[in-house]
Amino acid sequence: MSLNNLSTHLLSTTHALSISTRFRHLCLALAIFYLLYNVTTFYSVSLYESAPSSIHNLATPFDVVIPFMPVMIIPYSWSLILFVVGFFLVRTSTQLSLLTWRLILATVFACLIFYFYPARFSFNRVVPDDWTQFGYQFLQLVDKPFNQLPSLHVTYAILLGVSLWEVVASKNPWISVAYRLLLISICTLIALSTVLTYQHHLLDMLGGAVLAVAVLILSSRIRNALVIKHLALGSIGFLLIAIGGFYLANMSMIVSEVVENLAIIIAAYWLISFTMLACAYQQAKSIQNTRWFQKSNSGRLTVYTWMKFAPIIIIYNGMSFLGQWYFKVFSKGQRHLLTPYAINNRVKVVASPRLRQADLHSHLAHWLFDCTSLEWPSLPEKMPSSVHCQIIVIDLAAEISSHVYHLEVAANGITKMPVHYLYLPLLDLQPLSDVLLKDHIDLFKRLEALTQSAETRAITADNESRVEGHQVKYGQVKDDQVKDSLTTIINFHCVMGLSRSIGVQVLYLLYCGTLTIHNYQSWIEQHYPHAHLTDAYLPQSLVEAVANYKSIEYPTTH
Repeated sequence: MSLNNLSTHLLSTTHALSISTRFRHLCLALAIFYLLYNVTTFYSVSLYESAPSSIHNLATPFDVVIPFMPVMIIPYSWSLILFVVGFFLVRTSTQLSLLTWRLILATVFACLIFYFYPARFSFNRVVPDDWTQFGYQFLQLVDKPFNQLPSLHVTYAILLGVSLWEVVASKNPWISVAYRLLLISICTLIALSTVLTYQHHLLDMLGGAVLAVAVLILSSRIRNALVIKHLALGSIGFLLIAIGGFYLANMSMIVSEVVENLAIIIAAYWLISFTMLACAYQQAKSIQNTRWFQKSNSGRLTVYTWMKFAPIIIIYNGMSFLGQWYFKVFSKGQRHLLTPYAINNRVKVVASPRLRQADLHSHLAHWLFDCTSLEWPSLPEKMPSSVHCQIIVIDLAAEISSHVYHLEVAANGITKMPVHYLYLPLLDLQPLSDVLLKDHIDLFKRLEALTQSAETRAITADNESRVEGHQVKYGQVKDDQVKDSLTTIINFHCVMGLSRSIGVQVLYLLYCGTLTIHNYQSWIEQHYPHAHLTDAYLPQSLVEAVANYKSIEYPTTH
């Protein structure tokens, strides 16, 4: 096949993914690289100026015999080109995600090493006076002789070579062989150029190769992008806080050491918290999140949880506040957004974010009395004795405390209305399939048991009150009359968005038989048109398993 045909074949594979998707992944990887690489470079330069002995020298006797080859500036420049082009050569979303994860992991780990082990290239490089002069002048301008170990050029070359290995899929083996030989040649020249341009030492090359192997092993074991996200956030936060503290200490001559040490402590705390959060996302069973995010019986995060995850909890409380403010502002003058859906004449379900304490009376008014405004002035001082209500709160928000405590206070202001609290800890954007089917079913059975026990209590209480008042003959009332006056509100709540609460609520309606696998999607579009419940988050296999559970457990006999 000619080069033109090979180029056509390569370009034809890029249409499986949209250009915008590829561009977003590219921008994310580049943004993290430029942010962290430049921050650590500035840190090393400042450290070298203030304390030169803190900068390491990695030259070995073997580096002395390596020749300087000016022409190798060309393959050295290919690294950025291959970095960018790689995002448009991968063929599938899996390959794109894997490439992105690998490059981001390599960047954050390398920059952490740059911070803890700053090094400088030890040879003096004379700028050549031939046609390569411009390349070296540009290199001196944009890339200082720091951030040596590991060499990211080498790491990226290996990661890109592995990630792009399967790009060309052809029945003709010669095409695949030619492509892979070309890919190996490019990546090898990029790696060799790091020492032949006098930009790195041999140990830097070795460190780059070791980092690439470590990233390949780690990325193959990471479950999803959320783990990468929190590892990256932890590393970025650590570097920005620690290096920010270093610069602040240099400006403050009086308490400089105290400022720098305090910044390092805060940065380390930030890194540990986000690393633990990444570990929580890595585990396959989300019910184990109770080990990470423990709560009291009133739905409040424990002190121990705050000690472990204070940065994350503060962030999510801020997100919750913004979400509540958004809901409050944009719901004015509109039909109430959190409208309960009636499963029958006794049970209603509603999905919500964590609710503000100031709005709980208004929400209760809406849920119990169908008031359509959030500005309801107040609830009745006392509910009629013939009306029996209960509220069941299912807390799905692992990262913040529940509103159940304040909801119970508001409910008790009306009558002795029982408020039950159930906790199913789900992390933000964690797929619902991470929850074992057994754990979903156990939750739904507990909801059934609470509903049925409420009916029994209501009948008993009504009989007792009527017997005492001599209002019925024989001290008995019909069960149906009491059931008609019984209301159970089941409130699924998450943090800010509604993906968690709507998703679990849909599964409960499927379990109850209110929805089926054929109409649940249209129901979501009708009641929650802005919800984003993708198949990755709410998989069809889970929907079918929950919907068919009762028919499997209690098969119909003929």
